[in-house]
Amino acid sequence: MSGQSTLLEIRDLHVGIDGNEILRGIDLKMGPGEIHAIMGRNGSGKTTTANVIMGHPDFDVEKGGVILEGESLLELEAWERARKGVFLPSSTRKRFRVYK
Repeated sequence: MSGQSTLLEIRDLHVGIDGNEILRGIDLKMGPGEIHAIMGRNGSGKTTTANVIMGHPDFDVEKGGVILEGESLLELEAWERARKGVFLPSSTRKRFRVYK
């Protein structure tokens, strides 16, 4: 990302739930216009990482930071993050249909 500003940065993120550490040392930098994919096996932390960025209340950030355009997202409520465009839309489309 030489010469580009950082839009979203995750720094050494450690996250726990019910006293158990479930994410350890996540780092990510995203610049404007970049597209990233988080890939991994089931249980590797993809959804948890997204939920932490969105502000899901079940997860405790024990260490690290999530910075959006220079501002800590961890200091914001989930609704404040959504106003900044940080949210996971719900799928309302039916995926399966049953025909008789």
